Amino acid sequence: MISRVWYMELLTELRQNTRDLHERLDATVGELTTKEGYGRFLSMHAHVIPAIEDWLVAQPTFATLPDHQARLRTDALRSDLAGLGAERPTAIAGASFADRELSVAGICYVLEGSRLGAAFLRKRLAQTGLNLPMAFLSHGEKARFWQSYLQWLAVQDASPRAVNLAVGSAQMLFNAYLDALQHR
Repeated sequence: MISRVWYMELLTELRQNTRDLHERLDATVGELTTKEGYGRFLSMHAHVIPAIEDWLVAQPTFATLPDHQARLRTDALRSDLAGLGAERPTAIAGASFADRELSVAGICYVLEGSRLGAAFLRKRLAQTGLNLPMAFLSHGEKARFWQSYLQWLAVQDASPRAVNLAVGSAQMLFNAYLDALQHR
């Protein structure tokens, strides 16, 4: 079993080394409280999530994460895009993920972390009075995905190499989101 010190180092490294990218992404996404802004937000996710979820499903390590199949949000995302009457954007080619050595721990850190802000975003959007589809933002709201991810993370390899790979993978995913916004 991995010691608590290793686990905390992994989580701390992920937080510290992605904070700037996360803040940059939040600033770049812009206003979500309009139909257009929300559509841009969903489109950004639709460029990235299907390919990265396809990559995750193919990873044996992902299958060790509790409720791994229930965490997948591509269908909810597509439902919301259809509900907005928005075209489904082309996903980033899966090969961009498949040809790299990536870390499930790092990728899931970004994906599961994005759920933490979903309640805040749902509240902000509800205050607009707009009738927006929110299956993506509501996905897993009653599940304890973040807590079970942290428990899973605590028993993952947290060697220096694994930490570097996890951090690099998380940074790559944040950059994929930023690239998706630039190509809109």
